[in-house]
Amino acid sequence: MTKENGINLLEGNLYKTILKLGYPMAIASVVQMLYNLADAFWLGKLGREALAAPIISFNIIFFIISLGMGFSIAGTTLVSQYTGSGEKEKANKVAGNLLLYLIFFSVFFVFVGLFFDKVFLNFLATPEDTFDLTLSYYRVMVIGMPLAFPFFVYQSVMNGYGDTMSPLKIQIISAAINLILDPILIFGWFGFPCLGVKGAALTTIITRGIASFVGIYYFFSGTKGIKLNLKHLKPDFKLTPLIFKIGFPSSIGMSGASLGFLVLIGIVNKFGTPVISAYGIANRVVHLFMMPALGISSAVSAIVGQNLGANNLRRAKDAVKKGVYLILVVIVPSMILTALFGEYITIFFIPKDPLVHQIGTIMFYIVSPSVIFFALTSVFNSAFQGAGFTVPVMATNLARIWVFRIPLVYFFSFILLNGTKDINSSVGIWGGMFFSNLFAFLMILVWYLKGNWVKSRINIKSTSNE
Repeated sequence: MTKENGINLLEGNLYKTILKLGYPMAIASVVQMLYNLADAFWLGKLGREALAAPIISFNIIFFIISLGMGFSIAGTTLVSQYTGSGEKEKANKVAGNLLLYLIFFSVFFVFVGLFFDKVFLNFLATPEDTFDLTLSYYRVMVIGMPLAFPFFVYQSVMNGYGDTMSPLKIQIISAAINLILDPILIFGWFGFPCLGVKGAALTTIITRGIASFVGIYYFFSGTKGIKLNLKHLKPDFKLTPLIFKIGFPSSIGMSGASLGFLVLIGIVNKFGTPVISAYGIANRVVHLFMMPALGISSAVSAIVGQNLGANNLRRAKDAVKKGVYLILVVIVPSMILTALFGEYITIFFIPKDPLVHQIGTIMFYIVSPSVIFFALTSVFNSAFQGAGFTVPVMATNLARIWVFRIPLVYFFSFILLNGTKDINSSVGIWGGMFFSNLFAFLMILVWYLKGNWVKSRINIKSTSNE
């Protein structure tokens, strides 16, 4: 099998295929960080109140987006399986239907997001001195949400097709435009109005809208493998239940987890600025080192999907094993280094605060090993997503934060230790993070070892080729 634009996922060396498919996804995560860094850099010039606007708004917007992004996983799953089975027209139909559904979904949440805007910000205990700025930033982001969702669909569909380079190129271009346009609209350079935090939000919406426009163009031109016509946008009521069967658990898992992290942040905030700072550093460092692992995991998802579609069960399972090996090669050395040099990492971010350095040193000793379990969980989750068996993914995501992390953090910090009366009790937060990652890994591993995930979800009769 040869593919004009995508990578052949059905044949060849699996290590090379995973790396070739996965590295653009890892780079795409870095590019995504540029959006946030650009906003933080320029808004920081306006003061901490302006800088807080995107940070606070992100929690709500991510919750809304995660509801839709869960369904985009169905696009990756079904497109990969239909592509593997050679049913190109059905892959096109999935892409068209998913595009239609998520555009309607995003429009619906514009109304919900605007109607409950102040309710959401009050729920997050938004400080009074930043409330108005945060509200203005949040409203622009919500209004522009429908402009961002088509690219999410394009990225998911093309990942399933085996073309991860095209979405990356679009993201690089849009991020470059974002870097240029951000200060122009924030400060009113070159005769443009000075929009402040609204300018940062507007820049993000414009650049994501550009990415979506290019993605839709590629969809309808057919130059990147998937070719849509208007007939593909017509709801297919045989396909729709399958999209919801795969997408709904993913959506609930992602949004439920994001809501849980809002609760967890509330607990962390009770310990004060030093602990908040250490927690923020941990999130940044973990996210940085998880990028290659997430790229590998996403590649495994596409490979599993296409090979299950082609009824090549052995290669699908082998892809998961190879993904585990690659992730261990990447994540184990990096986590050993962060555990050993956690103090210096903390000093790099906050040079002159010995208390934060002390907290950070202990934090990295405890949290770093748990990231290995988190990375391995991601590859098993991707195997299930590629197969379209998303209930275990939902259960693991929800259990990790609601069943394990939040109760354990509270138990360690407030029951066994002295809570907010003693800042050293914050070690309970790191303990909760460690054990929640461990237990979630064991949970998904047991599900994986059952082996009932190794089958196609597109009603192809399976005959074992083992």
